[in-house]
Amino acid sequence: MAAMEQTQRSRRAKDAPLRADIRRLGDLLGETLKKLGGQQLFETEERVRLLCKRLRAMPSLADERRLKRLLRNLDLDETIGVIRAFAVYFQLVNIAEQHHRIRRKRHYELHTPNHPQRGSLADTFQRLSNDVASPEEMSHLVQQIIDRLEVVPVMTAHPTEAARRTLLMKHRRIADLLAAFDRRDLTPRERDRLQERLAAEVELIWQTDEVRQTQPTVLDEVGNGLYYFDATLFDALPTLLEELQRRLDESYPGVRLRDGAAPIRFGSWIGGDRDGNPYVTPEVTWEALRRQQRLILRKYLTAVADLSQRLSQSERFAPPTEELRASLAEDARLMPEVADEIARRNPEEPYRQKLSFIYVRLENTLRRNRDLASALRIESPQTLISTRPGLPIIALLTRPKGASDRVYRTGRELWEDLRLIRDSLLANQATHAAREVDRLMRQTAAFDLHLATLDLRQHSERHTAALAELTRALGMNEDYAQMAEPARVAWLTEELISPRPLFSPDARFSDETTETLNVFRVARRALDEISPGAIRTYIVSMTRDASDLLAVLVLAKQAGLWQWPTDGDGALPMSRLAVVPLFETIDDLRRAPDVMGRLFENPVYQKHLQAHANLQEIMIGYSDSSKDGGILTSAWELYKAQERLWAQARARGIELRLFHGRGGSIGRGGGPTHEAILAQPPGTVAGRIKITEQGEVISSKYGLLEIALRNLEMTTAAVIAASLPREDDARAARWKEAMERISEEAFAAYRRFVRETEGFYDYFTQATPIEELQHLRIGSRPTKRKVGSRSLDDLRAIPWVFGWTQSRHLVPGWLAVGTALESFLRRSPRAHLRLLREMYRAWPFFHSTLSNVEMALAKADMQIARQYATRTSDKKLGRRIFRLLAAEYERTRRMVLAISGEKRLLDNWPVLQRSIAVRNPYVDPLSYLQVELLARKRAGASGACEAASAERDKLLYAVLLTINGIAAGLRNTG
Repeated sequence: MAAMEQTQRSRRAKDAPLRADIRRLGDLLGETLKKLGGQQLFETEERVRLLCKRLRAMPSLADERRLKRLLRNLDLDETIGVIRAFAVYFQLVNIAEQHHRIRRKRHYELHTPNHPQRGSLADTFQRLSNDVASPEEMSHLVQQIIDRLEVVPVMTAHPTEAARRTLLMKHRRIADLLAAFDRRDLTPRERDRLQERLAAEVELIWQTDEVRQTQPTVLDEVGNGLYYFDATLFDALPTLLEELQRRLDESYPGVRLRDGAAPIRFGSWIGGDRDGNPYVTPEVTWEALRRQQRLILRKYLTAVADLSQRLSQSERFAPPTEELRASLAEDARLMPEVADEIARRNPEEPYRQKLSFIYVRLENTLRRNRDLASALRIESPQTLISTRPGLPIIALLTRPKGASDRVYRTGRELWEDLRLIRDSLLANQATHAAREVDRLMRQTAAFDLHLATLDLRQHSERHTAALAELTRALGMNEDYAQMAEPARVAWLTEELISPRPLFSPDARFSDETTETLNVFRVARRALDEISPGAIRTYIVSMTRDASDLLAVLVLAKQAGLWQWPTDGDGALPMSRLAVVPLFETIDDLRRAPDVMGRLFENPVYQKHLQAHANLQEIMIGYSDSSKDGGILTSAWELYKAQERLWAQARARGIELRLFHGRGGSIGRGGGPTHEAILAQPPGTVAGRIKITEQGEVISSKYGLLEIALRNLEMTTAAVIAASLPREDDARAARWKEAMERISEEAFAAYRRFVRETEGFYDYFTQATPIEELQHLRIGSRPTKRKVGSRSLDDLRAIPWVFGWTQSRHLVPGWLAVGTALESFLRRSPRAHLRLLREMYRAWPFFHSTLSNVEMALAKADMQIARQYATRTSDKKLGRRIFRLLAAEYERTRRMVLAISGEKRLLDNWPVLQRSIAVRNPYVDPLSYLQVELLARKRAGASGACEAASAERDKLLYAVLLTINGIAAGLRNTG
C-alpha cells in the first residue's frame, strides 16, 4: 500500500507542471469566453461541463435527461458557442500535453542520466550492452547496421488533419510561451508580459474559425507539408544525427556514421499520390517538386549566410588548404562577374570567400527554379506527347552552355564545396567551427536539392487502360486488357528489350492515357532538372500480379526512363525509376510472395534490379487490409507476408526495403511506432524502413522541434534494435500456429459482422457523421473511390475509421477480436489461456497487437455510442446493430483483460489511462451536441427560402465544429 501511495505521489509530482499549464490556459479561456462570448455563454458552458463530469463520476438517468434537455433548448448560436468553448479547450490542452512531453524529456536528461528515457538512443544502446555478444562483436554488428541505416518517414496528404495550418502556427507560439514560463528566474514584469502574450494568443484562437471555408487544393496540401520541413525537420535532422554519433562514441567507440551518408531522409506523397485523386495532375506534380526545391534552397541560403557571418578566420592565422585555394581559383574563373566583388569585400578571408561563391551558386539555382515554369524547349520531336488543351508539353530544358558550372545540379556538388571548408578548418584545428559546417553538410546529404523524395503512386488499372489503348493503336489482334497474365508478361518483357517506342511522335490518345504518359515525362524532367533524387519510386496500388510492375517499366521506357543495353550481355539497363508494388487487401497480402517470386524470376526484371543494387522496395498496406479483414487478421497477414517476402528475396540474393503504409489510428495500423518496429518479424527490418506519416499524426509528431526530435530518435533507435540478429524463440512455432487459428476465426467473424449482417453499412451511415465528413474540407481527395457509391469496397479506409471514431465506437480497432479469442479459449480454457498469456509476455508482435486493441477499447465509449444508435432514422436497425457491437465490445474487453492480467484497461499504461479519463468528461459534451445536431440536420430544415438555406448551412457548420472538437479531444481522427 505504501509503495502504491509513493507511486501515486510521484506521478502527481511529475504531472504538477502540466496541471498548472492546463489551469493557466483554462483560466485564460474562461476570461476570453466572458469577454468575447458573454457571461451567459460562460455559465452555459460551465453547466454542461459540470453535468458531464457528474455523469462520468456517477451515471444517472436523471442527469442525462437534464443534459439532453439543456442542449436541446439551446438555439443554434448558443450551441455553436458551447461547441467552440470545448473545442478550443482541447486545442489548449493538447498544446500543454505536448509541451509537458518536452519537459519530461529534459527531466530525464538532467536528473536520470543513468536511467535514460524509454525508447531513446541512450536507452537502446544501454540495453544492447547487456547482450551476450562480446563488445567487439557488438561493435561490428552495430557498424554494419549503421552503414546500411535508412529511416524514411514519408509525409502524405491523406485527409485526417482537422486543424487548420493557421491554428497550428498559433499552437506553436503558445508552446513557446509555456516553455518561457518554465524559467525560474522570471521577474514579475516578465511573467506579466508572458501572461499578456498568452492571453492574446488564446483570444486569437477564439476569434479564428477552425473550420476551413474552402476545399484545400493539392498545392495547399503541399504548402502544409512544407511547413513542417521549414519549422522543425530541417533543424531536427542534424541534431538527431549528432546525438546518434555521440551515443555511438559512448557505447561503441570507433563506430562512425559514414561521411556524406543520409541514414535519415524524408519522402513525400503530397503532389505525387494520384491514386483516386483526380486533382493530382502532371502539372501539379511538377509544381510540387519546384516548391520543395525552392524551400530547401532558401534554407541553405540562410544557413550559408549565417556561416559566413561567423567564419571570419583570416588566412594569416588559419591558412586554407591547397584544395580550398584551388577551388577558389576555379570559382573565380567560372564566375568572374562576382569574383572581384567577393575578393574586395572579404580580403584574406578564404572561408567567407568560398561561402560567398556557394551563396551565389545557390541564388542562381533558385533563379533557375523559377525559370523552370516557363522555359519549355523541345529538344527533338520525340519529346512531344499528345496533349489536351491546358496540359503543357513536358519536355527537357535546353541547358545553356556553361550553366551547370554556375548552378548546383546535385546536392553532392554543394556537399563537396562545404567539405572543402570543413576539412580546411580541421587542418587548422578549428574543430568547433568545422562542426558547424558539418551540420550543414548533414542537412545537404539528407535533403539534397529536392528536400523530400516524391513518390509517384497510381492504381494498376490506370496502367492497364493506358496500355490497352496503346496496343489497340498498334493494331494488335488482342489488346493488353484482354491478355491473360502469361501473355501480358511475355509481351511486356519483349517490349522492354525492344529499342523501338510504342508510338510515333504525332500519335494522339485519350485524355486519361495522355495524362498517364505525361506523369512519366514529368518524372524524367524532374530527374534532369530538379535533382537525380527528386523521384526514386513509382508505387503501384492494388498490385495483383507481376505484369502490374512490368507495365510501369514499359510506360517509363516511353519517357526515356528505361533503356535496354545494346553493348553486350553483361551490361545493365538504364533504369532511373524503381517500381514498387503495394499489397493492400488480405488476399493481395497472401498472394504477394508468389507474385514477387514470379517477378524475381523474370530475366529482364532481374537486370532492372541489378541496376538498382539488387534492392526491391515493397509497400504493404495496413488501412485497406484492416478494413477488408479486421485488425487482428490484418496484423497477422502483414506479419506473415513480410516473412515470406524476405524468404523469396534471400533465396535470390535480393535485398528488401519494406514500406509500411500505416495510418494514424489503431484501425489503420497506427499506434506507437517504436513498439511497432520492434514487433516486426526477425530479420525483416535489416536497417531499412519507410513509414507513412499521415494527417494529424504529422502535426502531433513534427509540430514542435523537441517532439520531432523525440519521434525521430525513437524510430531510429527501434530500427537499430530491430536490425540486430534475432533468432525465433523456441516457442515461436507454437505461437504462430495459435495465431493462425485465431486469425482465421477473427477473419470469419469480421466478415460476418461487416459483410453479412443485414443493415450494417446502413447503421454506419446513420450512427456516424460519415456523410457530413465530405463537407469538412480537410483534404483534396474524395472520400469515396466512386462518387455516390454505397458500397463498403468503394469507401476509403480513412472515412471508415473517421466515422467510427467520431461516434466513439472505434469499431475498426477491436471488432471480431473478442469472438476470435473467446473461440480459441473455449477449445481448451486453461491451456490456451496460459499460451495466450505467454504470447503476450514474450512475443513482441502479439503484445503490440493486443496493446493496440486495448488502446482502441479504452478510447471507445459504448455509453456515448449508444446515444448515436438511439437517434438513427431506423430505430429498430439502430437497436439491433448496437446490441451486436456492444456485446462484441464487452467480449473483447473481457478477453484482453484476461490475457494481460489487468483489472482495468490500460493499467499497464497509466499515463494514457489517466489522459483518457481526464479528457472524457470534456469530450462528452461535444458528442451529445453532435448527436443532437445530426438529428436536427437529418430531420431537415423545411422550405427553399433563403432563411431556411441559411439555417441549414449554419446547422452543418455546427456539426463540422463538433467533428473538429471531438478529433482534438480524442487526439485521433482517421
